[in-house]
Amino acid sequence: MTHTEKTPAPISIVVRAADPVSLQGAEVLLRRSDGTVLLPADQVERADVILVLANEVTEETMSWMEEASTVSSNPEMRIVLVADRISKPRLAHAVRHGLVSVLPRAQTGFPEIVQAVLSSRAGSSQMPGELLRSLVEELRTLLRDPTGAIFPGGFEGREVEVLRLLAEGLDTTEIAAKLNYSERTIKNIIFAVTRRLNLRNRTHAVAYAMRVGAL
Repeated sequence: MTHTEKTPAPISIVVRAADPVSLQGAEVLLRRSDGTVLLPADQVERADVILVLANEVTEETMSWMEEASTVSSNPEMRIVLVADRISKPRLAHAVRHGLVSVLPRAQTGFPEIVQAVLSSRAGSSQMPGELLRSLVEELRTLLRDPTGAIFPGGFEGREVEVLRLLAEGLDTTEIAAKLNYSERTIKNIIFAVTRRLNLRNRTHAVAYAMRVGAL
């Protein structure tokens, strides 16, 4: 009796890019690649992999990754980042949102990008040595001080900043200006908190944070 080997389902991908040329180029090449299927940007919740192309990782780039993590209905969703620069704090934050690979943009061709996307399903991770070392240092810091930047109730430092300003009566536009974030980022932070902690709305989030001692 012979056994027919089952062909794995193609990996569904959403591409986000800092410029339209990179976006269009990546989408054209992914459509031609075996084993991948390209989804429109408004179907990010269905994607297996979010491919993010940027020069420097900015607040907008972080907002893309946070949004993907927040809305995804796929527990195995992974993020592959192609960028020249990412700060250590943003790297650690992005990993919490599903980042598994960082490829240096100036030194990476499209075949390497496709391979990183395909291998991410099997749990593979690619990261330059200096970034990997910074993550190890972050972990060592958390082990020395288990509270790290995590506040009571499971809130993160940036979330507490936003909730504190909400408690003071500021709206999302005013909070964005005060913290030097985009308003979209502020809204994503609030949405992520309410979803993760099963809270009804921002007022409930502020009340909960006060009750558990985060504010």
